[in-house]
Amino acid sequence: MDSTGNAKNFQTLIYQVPEPGIGHLILNRPESLNALSLTMVDELCGLFDELTRSEEIRVLILSGAGRGFCSGADLSNPEVLEPAIHQGAAAHLKAIQRKYSGLIVKLRALPQPVIAAVSGPAAGGGMCLALASDIVYASPTATFINSFINIGLSGGELGSSYLLPRLTGMIRAAEILYTGRTVDAREAERIGIVTRLIEDETKLIESAMDTARVMLKKNPVGLRMTKEALNRNLNAVSLEAAIATEDLNQSICITTPEIRQAVKKFMKDG
Repeated sequence: MDSTGNAKNFQTLIYQVPEPGIGHLILNRPESLNALSLTMVDELCGLFDELTRSEEIRVLILSGAGRGFCSGADLSNPEVLEPAIHQGAAAHLKAIQRKYSGLIVKLRALPQPVIAAVSGPAAGGGMCLALASDIVYASPTATFINSFINIGLSGGELGSSYLLPRLTGMIRAAEILYTGRTVDAREAERIGIVTRLIEDETKLIESAMDTARVMLKKNPVGLRMTKEALNRNLNAVSLEAAIATEDLNQSICITTPEIRQAVKKFMKDG
């Protein structure tokens, strides 16, 4: 895909623009529950770089093909483990670890709001893709598993120790990260991992599309700056610092032509 939203061929992804302004990214390795191969990570990073430069795509929907969202890193590929086994931690950190973790950073940094539509397992890196999204809709089959701890790794990986406590609170996050237990869709909604549970799985993507259409009606600058404010103020040192970011964003938005039409509509409807 180029910065205008035109699709290109991928080995492990499907990228579509179902309606102007909305991108739909599908992880497409259903035979492995969409495990994150090194090729998929490279393709995702490249696509995220393109989306960062795109003004045409204003909302991104992320989903998985087949019966799962994403099962995490593809451990069947010896290249994922060999740098650590044969060359040590430093080689693994450079060749593998930072490649995977950089994917989460790029996803979180996208200027477009990201709606994850999760059905089936979201395990390990798949769970972290959901955690790094802005909105998460899930079907009743969705499950969230911190599988890192279950294969001998630290439970804190790919942003899980940063993102999960901010969604669920520290004590809930600690239990999930320490035990690697499965969190089903209903519990995930109750504790804040999932925004909304979509009872009819056949309507999962359409529900995400409906929300994306609502966002498309907003001032494009205002929408992007709302995400910017959320990202920056997640770690704001004070209320005053958070408000300073909001003040700057508002003074920029008020100069855009969309503001006049939106104010007129608000006054008429109010």
